[in-house]
Amino acid sequence: MANLAYFAVVSKMEMMSNPAVAAVFGDRLFGSWSWVIPVFVALSTFGGVNGVLFTSARLFATGAQEGHMPAFFSLFHIERQTPIPSLFFTCVMSLLMLTTSNVFDLINYFSQTLWLSVGVSVIGMLWLRRAKPNIPRPIKVNIMIPYVFLIAIGCLVIIPAITNPRDTAIGIAIMLSGIPVYFLCVKWKNKPESYHVFSGCILRFMQRLCSCVYVEAAEKMTS
Repeated sequence: MANLAYFAVVSKMEMMSNPAVAAVFGDRLFGSWSWVIPVFVALSTFGGVNGVLFTSARLFATGAQEGHMPAFFSLFHIERQTPIPSLFFTCVMSLLMLTTSNVFDLINYFSQTLWLSVGVSVIGMLWLRRAKPNIPRPIKVNIMIPYVFLIAIGCLVIIPAITNPRDTAIGIAIMLSGIPVYFLCVKWKNKPESYHVFSGCILRFMQRLCSCVYVEAAEKMTS
């Protein structure tokens, strides 16, 4: 609805020439009250970051419980049940992303990677619905919802890939950078003793530093 409102008020040329479309929209529609637009955008951004902090850290923790990432990511605080090491990792990666001088490139890379990974995840859940129909599903939705969602994701991924293939290629390369981690932590079964010793040292260090305990998943997807 917000995009439709922009198209109704702001012309095509203004959209292409001005990176802050919402600011132009606010100036034209609200006049002296246009300052509320950047305030609400900032509040929306803060809410989005807050949600990402809650979810992304627990994604790392769940991946560690499944054996897809190092074990110390599955450490949770004793009292608050917060995945402290995963939050540290999220913080470090966020700070690394902020070192770039071009925020628009960062947004493009992140958007492409985000929607492509979300689309693959939805396809994976649809596949699991057929391949493993008896696994626990605490949340159930109508089958049409993920298919409609996939159509929307396809538009968000395919159209930018056509208009700006360079950013799409970089985003895919960022995603593929996780393959070595997968082979190191999951596929490589006969790891040397030095790997387990080093991993155990990091695990015990993080336990003491963050007052955390190792938590295993109640039920694992992988066998």
